[in-house]
Amino acid sequence: MFSPPQISTNKDLSTRSFIFFYHNKKRYKFYNGNRLNIPIHPNHSKTIRERDSLLKKLQFEYHKALSTGWSPIESDLKEEKKEKQVNKVKPSFENLLAEKLKSPYSKTYKRDLIKLCEQFIEFLPIKLLEADINDIPLPVIEQFLNQFKSSGRHYMNKRLLLSVFFSEFVRKDYLAKNPVNRTSRQKIKAKLHDVYTEEQLKEVFGFLKINHYNLYLCALITYGCLLRPHQEVRILKRKHINEDYSKIYLSGDENKSGRVRTVYIPPYLQSELKTHLKSLDDAEANIFTLDSKVTYNDDYFKTQWSRAKMQMVKGDIISVRQTLYSFRHTAAVTVYRKTKDLNILQQLLGHSNMIVTLKYLRGLGEATNEDLIDSLPELDLT
Repeated sequence: MFSPPQISTNKDLSTRSFIFFYHNKKRYKFYNGNRLNIPIHPNHSKTIRERDSLLKKLQFEYHKALSTGWSPIESDLKEEKKEKQVNKVKPSFENLLAEKLKSPYSKTYKRDLIKLCEQFIEFLPIKLLEADINDIPLPVIEQFLNQFKSSGRHYMNKRLLLSVFFSEFVRKDYLAKNPVNRTSRQKIKAKLHDVYTEEQLKEVFGFLKINHYNLYLCALITYGCLLRPHQEVRILKRKHINEDYSKIYLSGDENKSGRVRTVYIPPYLQSELKTHLKSLDDAEANIFTLDSKVTYNDDYFKTQWSRAKMQMVKGDIISVRQTLYSFRHTAAVTVYRKTKDLNILQQLLGHSNMIVTLKYLRGLGEATNEDLIDSLPELDLT
């Protein structure tokens, strides 16, 4: 004898929902479809609506199983006979890291994941490294993160990276909940990036063109096309630029957004590219090395900029807080002031969504709550 399965839930995604019923006067509750060998996991849902839908599906499947003779008592006995799987901490972290490194993430992100994994494994005592993931105490995780409280940003970056690992363990059903979500958060102070004035742009481009041409071309493309200098501009080849030098085409694996992008080239950059690439016939040749077999390393423009910056700061051309990325920041602010259109700016920056663009502008100190005043609804009651 059994009672029809019922749903126990609420409007808080941080608490676990389940279905329950009585079988031979004993109460049972189930959070997922594992006992029925059905992949239904309501508590992995991202929205209340998705969770409610999966709970109803879970309720239906258990009712169907009970109606056809399935017994939770027999299921319990089978579970007890199964040898408990132990997901040891060290191999679990190392295996997950190996999976992440095979994914199409940026080199910087992969480097940060490697560093975090090494630091966490080194921090844990040997006894915990051989224990199950579930056995890591919350205070130990907090002690690990507390090492990085030199700044709010540093702490939160480490917290986010550690959460990546534990979130995956939850997805793989090693854990029921992500313990990192229970650790304290730190406030990140906004870091403003100095943009260039119109007068500075003329001086900087003039100096770079004479003294550091590759850096000049990189800065011009960064400003004119709003591309990222180290990730997107550095790897450009002749084939990425169309015949009349009006567009740049990037595939999904050639830009941070992961999507195919078409970037328009402004007239002043078109003329520079025509002159620079006029004798280059090899479509595979890099536009900076002019060679199909050679592309400058990841830190090439960083090193070039460090050298040029010392000269320009000393010559009072730029300030210490202005960087190679400041060309992209300056272009973003210029576009926003000109159009006041976040959608246009989002497309030009290649952001995945408008929230990222808005945060980007706020990080530059450009978009504030005062910008919303003109958008408030008007009403004349006279």
